[in-house]
Amino acid sequence: MKKFLSFIASLALCLGLATSVFAEGAVPVASEQLDAVETALYGTHQSSSMMERMESLEDDIYGAPDANRNILDRIQSAYDYVCGTNGGNGSFLQKLNAVDSRFNAQITSGPAKTRIEDLENTIYGQAQGGSLNQRLDRLVETAYAGGQVPVEAVVLPKDSLVKIEFTSPLSSKTARTGDPVSFKVADNLYVNDVLVLSKGATGVAEVAKVVQPRSFGRDARIDVKFSHVFAVDGNQVPIYIGKLAKQEAKTAAGAAGATIGGMIVLGPIGAIGGAFVTGQSIVIPEGSTTYVQVVQDQNISGIVYQEAAVAASNE
Repeated sequence: MKKFLSFIASLALCLGLATSVFAEGAVPVASEQLDAVETALYGTHQSSSMMERMESLEDDIYGAPDANRNILDRIQSAYDYVCGTNGGNGSFLQKLNAVDSRFNAQITSGPAKTRIEDLENTIYGQAQGGSLNQRLDRLVETAYAGGQVPVEAVVLPKDSLVKIEFTSPLSSKTARTGDPVSFKVADNLYVNDVLVLSKGATGVAEVAKVVQPRSFGRDARIDVKFSHVFAVDGNQVPIYIGKLAKQEAKTAAGAAGATIGGMIVLGPIGAIGGAFVTGQSIVIPEGSTTYVQVVQDQNISGIVYQEAAVAASNE
């Protein structure tokens, strides 16, 4: 559990989401930037000296260490390259998300290096040689005309509905306040022809409260507090269970829908008993779906739908 929380925290920082880890307005120091880059690429961070870690990172990312600059500048450059933006062609992670979404119709989970290897095996039949930036550029060239990810700045409107899917079961018998809740985006979300949230993108949520079964047939309840999902450019999109999300979930679930702490999810929970009958424990099974909605307008550098991008270039 601690490793999982550490991974989420470092990845959030790498994606420019320092507010989820540090006090508002805080700037990550070099050691935190280094941890974040390593976690984004490998799924964990190393414990050797800062210099050794930086040389290994540069060799992996660029093909060779950059010994002509001081260590702090080198860490900042790696952080900006992996986690920041790269002109109109998107960040390192956005380009990877774009290729992933293009070939797999969703964003797959895991550290960036593993995702690149998996894509290479799928597309070329085997992992390729070269530095990570060379390998990613090769994938982009294969996926997109001209070797450029077509990106466009759009606004994801407030109250946009997002369908989500729970990726691990959640039980009132074992859940505790503060436990992380695993879920992912269930369907692609577009603004016009621009992909802003990709199927498979992960998010952050936690158990807010657990109420055990009570008398009068009152079933257990799990309240889940949703924080955010990650957009294709790595931005944090705040989400919550609002009236629109509840109504959409209720409409989609129909008679099979069940309310759990304000959420409506698929799957019957069980009949309520009489006054002297204790209610039942509840389980949100893996694969259950519901809806959340966007808290506020969100600026996102989205990925233009390929066919739309080709049509625009021919005009």
